[in-house]
Amino acid sequence: MDPARGGRAMTTDRRAGGPGADHAGLAARVLGTTLCVTVAVAASTYALGTVIGPGEWTRTAVRTLLVLALVTGLSRYALERSSTRRGEPLAPPAALLPSAAGLVVGAWALLGLYGGPTDRFSALIGLSNVERLVTRLQTARELTLAEVAPIDPSLPVELLAVGGAVLVFLVADLMAGGLRLGAGVGVPLLALWIPGLVLVGDVPPVAFVLTVTALVALLAVDNPHRAAPRAVAHHGARHRGPAVGARAATAVGTALAVAVVALGVGSASATLPEVASSSWSRLFSSTGSTVRLSADLDMRRDLAERSDEVVLRYRTDGDDVGPLRVFTLTGFDGTNWRRGDDRDGEPVEDGDTLLWPQDAPRETPTRLELTLESLRDTKLPLPTEPRTLDAAGDWRYDAVRDEVVGDRATDAGTTYAVTAYPRALDAEALRSAAGGDPDDPNYVDVPASEHEQEIRDLAAQVVEGAPSRYDQALALQTFFRDTSTFTYSTQVPPGESGDAVWDFLQHRTGYCVQFATSMTMMARTLGIPARLGVGFLPGQSEGDGVYRVTGRDSHAWPELYFAGLGWVRFEPTPAQQTGPAPRWATPTGNTATPGFLAPDDALTPGAEPEPSAPVSPAPTFEGDGSASVGADDTGAPCCSSPASRWSCSSVPPPGWCSAVGRGTTRSTTPRTPGATWCDGSRRSR
Repeated sequence: MDPARGGRAMTTDRRAGGPGADHAGLAARVLGTTLCVTVAVAASTYALGTVIGPGEWTRTAVRTLLVLALVTGLSRYALERSSTRRGEPLAPPAALLPSAAGLVVGAWALLGLYGGPTDRFSALIGLSNVERLVTRLQTARELTLAEVAPIDPSLPVELLAVGGAVLVFLVADLMAGGLRLGAGVGVPLLALWIPGLVLVGDVPPVAFVLTVTALVALLAVDNPHRAAPRAVAHHGARHRGPAVGARAATAVGTALAVAVVALGVGSASATLPEVASSSWSRLFSSTGSTVRLSADLDMRRDLAERSDEVVLRYRTDGDDVGPLRVFTLTGFDGTNWRRGDDRDGEPVEDGDTLLWPQDAPRETPTRLELTLESLRDTKLPLPTEPRTLDAAGDWRYDAVRDEVVGDRATDAGTTYAVTAYPRALDAEALRSAAGGDPDDPNYVDVPASEHEQEIRDLAAQVVEGAPSRYDQALALQTFFRDTSTFTYSTQVPPGESGDAVWDFLQHRTGYCVQFATSMTMMARTLGIPARLGVGFLPGQSEGDGVYRVTGRDSHAWPELYFAGLGWVRFEPTPAQQTGPAPRWATPTGNTATPGFLAPDDALTPGAEPEPSAPVSPAPTFEGDGSASVGADDTGAPCCSSPASRWSCSSVPPPGWCSAVGRGTTRSTTPRTPGATWCDGSRRSR
């Protein structure tokens, strides 16, 4: 045989679809299909960012998807190449093996990431991992029913997002790679798009474009008829062109149809009448009104309307309860407070164990009997003093954060009793406090910025001449509570630098998050360990020792550390919003009970507050219908807006507010642009 003719024959065979062409086409198809599916699912996962706050969950999801793509793509290529060499089609059971391998790896990854005792990956999987995973999934479900969008990316919520992305990828990969049904891949992707479309009514443009592009590319890469090139040639090229064109048109049409349906769902969800929208509410949540404090506080966000929902009621035999703290925050990056995952803590086994990190002189105990109403949280509100707890269920005490944490969110009607043992705090005790500070360097960490030194210099100037840590803290508190230089407002002026604390110290206008954060950071520049406490002011008296706490009572304050006494609350937010400072932090020595001037009482138009020292009238400002600081719609300094909630609101979505707020979840409330798990409104935190 003529070598030249043989060479030409081989070239012709390769062009005509011989083994060489088959293998090259196989690699392009399988790996291209896997790449397109991965990009589409990853982009769709980012669409969840409209209902889940920013965090590590997006990077974790992408990394997990890449691992699954390697497993399914390479195993599918190896199987199909082996089948092609034998000249046999890949049998249906064998075509499912790559997806089965991906399922095993995906389950292992989720159990390792979210089934361990901590938030670190555990490669060794056991039954305990499965139990923790199931528990966290249950917690995630309860949080989505109770919270508002965007929800904080806690470990259970992260599990829900990453686990959902894994399941969607496995289904999409099976359809595109195993069953060769690329035109239908957009259907499982809707699972990642519908939450944002229904609850918020918005989609990230970049994620949307990437998803549609990946779907169209998938249909161009994956042509089922390429698996049998000789069969195509046998029927003739004249039949091939129209068939390919028809398939391409069908593919593009399918992708666009999925996109239109997705957008249509989001648009319809925001405009359906009450009767129709209630059906969506039943799909995504329960009815009723809920409130939950946000652990992700942003100093640059405005504070919009807050909830009037009753969070809890309590009966007490004392008159000096002070605020009820839900959690503490330590990490601050210059703009946002970030809370890590909940710690395991020690089980709260009975009502006799004193929940407090250290011993300290105590005064007469006070008993509180609390009943939760609209509050939905995994943490219990507690007095900021040493206490014992008598509560049904499984609760753990985190001594570092001084929090009581459970595995599930609380329900309406949850009751528990607390006996508080107030410490003997006064100026003398605080001035004489001596001893070591906590070892954690985060308590004195100040974010590096271009204005860090200026903040340090200002703090030193404010406390100049103060002989003790207590006097320094008092000087800082007095500095911020001076209403002739600081203005309480729910509208935060735009930032002019990368340091939100410095910006606040320049425009001197904000609400409790700005006041508390700035005092915390300035205390840290002086070497004083400081953290942020978040919870509720004591509320309004209903008589007979009963107090009512609403969403408007939510608040944030700084806590400074004093050796031998522990963490001590100070109050830099002006008295018009919070009432008198704590009795131990009152320069005049006034012993007015801390916090008992409830916001709604203190802020009634025309009413005069009763602070421990004279203050100037509250300044007026414009915004959201507020006529003056203290008007009823400003409410508690730290409630988050109902906008952008997993529940309902009639307020347009202004973005994230810096703290806590309401999540009304009434299924009979009409939708607004932006939504909640319950009925579609957005929250501003």
